[in-house]
Amino acid sequence: MTAGERTTEVEIFGERYTLRGTDSPEYLARVAEYVDGKFHEVVKESPTLPPAKIAVLASLNIADDLFKRDEALRRAEQLVLARIEGIFQLLHRGGVAG
Repeated sequence: MTAGERTTEVEIFGERYTLRGTDSPEYLARVAEYVDGKFHEVVKESPTLPPAKIAVLASLNIADDLFKRDEALRRAEQLVLARIEGIFQLLHRGGVAG
């Protein structure tokens, strides 16, 4: 282990894992809980799938969440920039800006 790293035990889909990193144990537990939840969502919809397929589908669901959040963030940033530009234009037209 490198300086600042620690190990944290988590459980995902009934299996124990030892995670090593610099993040807090609470953070790693939240991440593991999220992944575990995704596994259980897949099993709820398709209870007869083999574990490898459950893992792939859970991974795809996690990636989908990530891509959707990234896109929402990108749209929010564009909206904020457009509003800033609109405010700048209003100030500039009104003679307030230098």
